[in-house]
Amino acid sequence: MFKKDEKFSVTISDMNNEGNGVCRVENTVIFVIGGVTGDECVIKIIKIAKKYCVAVIDKLISPSPYRQAPLCPYKRCGGCVFQHITPEFELLIKKRIVEGAFLRAGVSLPVADTKYAGGFGGYRNKAQFPVEYDKSGRLSFGYFAKRSHEIVFCDRCDIAYPDFTDIAKTVCDTAVKFGLTAYDEQSGKGDLRHICMRRGKSGIMLTLVINGDSLPRQNDFINEITKAEGDIKGIYINVNKKSTNVIYGDEFIHVYGEKTLTDELCGLKFDIAPASFYQVNHDCTEALYNKAANLLDIKGTETVIDLYCGVGTVGLCAAKNAKKLIGIEIVPDAVDNAQKNAKENGVKNAEFYCGDCSVIRTVADRADVIIVDPPRKGLDEKVINAILDINPEKVLYISCDPDTLARDLKLLLGHYVADKAYPFNMFPRTSHVETVVLITRAGS
Repeated sequence: MFKKDEKFSVTISDMNNEGNGVCRVENTVIFVIGGVTGDECVIKIIKIAKKYCVAVIDKLISPSPYRQAPLCPYKRCGGCVFQHITPEFELLIKKRIVEGAFLRAGVSLPVADTKYAGGFGGYRNKAQFPVEYDKSGRLSFGYFAKRSHEIVFCDRCDIAYPDFTDIAKTVCDTAVKFGLTAYDEQSGKGDLRHICMRRGKSGIMLTLVINGDSLPRQNDFINEITKAEGDIKGIYINVNKKSTNVIYGDEFIHVYGEKTLTDELCGLKFDIAPASFYQVNHDCTEALYNKAANLLDIKGTETVIDLYCGVGTVGLCAAKNAKKLIGIEIVPDAVDNAQKNAKENGVKNAEFYCGDCSVIRTVADRADVIIVDPPRKGLDEKVINAILDINPEKVLYISCDPDTLARDLKLLLGHYVADKAYPFNMFPRTSHVETVVLITRAGS
């Protein structure tokens, strides 16, 4: 039986998807916070559970060759769980994460080496900062600590576009100048809840989430911010007066500049509304979509359905040469963007519909190809049943969660076959990995 604060000399044999080292003592699994595969160290037990223990490194005797000094000082943020390992080893870990998910689900499918494009820092084109008062009483911003609503205040973020934190500082300073207060979750009072930004080729779109219908001295407030931050091309106010941990309310009010953000992917231009889904890593997204296009190998005779289509990026990039492209998306503004994006890029064979993806059978009774890029929860049972009913020749699955991908593949691979899964490091330093799999109808 283990005791708290008990120490052991170990060698870390593996890492999990939360960035912790893994070892065994007396046939018990121990997760070592901050441990890296190959570390020889003395660990101290800090938590004892029925089937495992948690420990910290008490003394690092011989560091792993995969270890590197963390670049970020904000340890409690919990986002960059792999910042203490080399980028090359992170790619290997991400492959193992996908393999582990498949193994647990009973899916027999080879996994390719993890691919990446671009740098490991400054890649995030989107940021959502909650606002609160720090310990000194200063109105400030940061990220929620892991599994909590306690804000870790930060002056910079190494994985986000560098100007985001500068703009957030300007917003906070301007808020104080004009008498705005930070929202308090407990009392439900206060003005400013979140500072949200997204960057594209045209510049930065800023959205201020407020606990009210308008900002006090709104015009003066906006003039002050845009004068200080020239890269801001458009500003929205989002009204969220509900007691909820959901960031956005239902109402977006355009108050300055451009109404949409413009970006380019795979040689196409895309307009993006504030609430529309758009991948956070531009360069890696291009690499993934190019891979998707190569896997699909569209000949020009196919009818393609793009589920969870967002602003149309996947379908327009990977299947724009199909005979017919049908996109389905639940966010109305994203559907408007997708229709406009198809028109502006000269794609005349595309139609986009607003609705839940379970309505697939109401917009098309047949398809040669179905593309799915669902949220983290994966495919709804109704969607899987609809796909099986339509019985397309090919299904391209883009996933941001290996566990739900494995779960869904387990159901689909009874009717389809696949050659390989292709992971992409869309979110360097974090625990997340994007994976693309092409499955084809058995016997086709």
